[in-house]
Amino acid sequence: MFLTIDDYSSVCDQYEFEQITQNEDIRLKAEASAIEEISSYLRSRYDTDRVFSAVGECRNSMVVQCAVNISLWFMVHRLPQNMGHERRECLYNDAIKWLRDVQASKATPDLPVYIDEDGTTDTHNPIRTGCMKPNRYDY
Repeated sequence: MFLTIDDYSSVCDQYEFEQITQNEDIRLKAEASAIEEISSYLRSRYDTDRVFSAVGECRNSMVVQCAVNISLWFMVHRLPQNMGHERRECLYNDAIKWLRDVQASKATPDLPVYIDEDGTTDTHNPIRTGCMKPNRYDY
């Protein structure tokens, strides 16, 4: 998986982490949901398969923080009375704001760009189409 247990130490201590993630299955589902949510913002311009297959120091630290905050946001909802909800909501909103900035080209992370089948990429054009190759009408 993209995230490790140590990644959570930047936003919560060991006790809080154990309380939120009592079951590893729930944590893995929350991480998968967070990765999909992040991908929905980045997929049009960046190669999300390469982004989330990176390990260790090769991972983008801001994407790791977004994944941690969004995962914790998903996990905190299963706690009684949404304990710690306000703090997690603030971190979640910050992560989504950064993702929207990336999507709108207001922030440019160091991520692998999407390359189409022809080997070309256009990072300034957020629209990717899957239509036929254009005709040149050379008669």
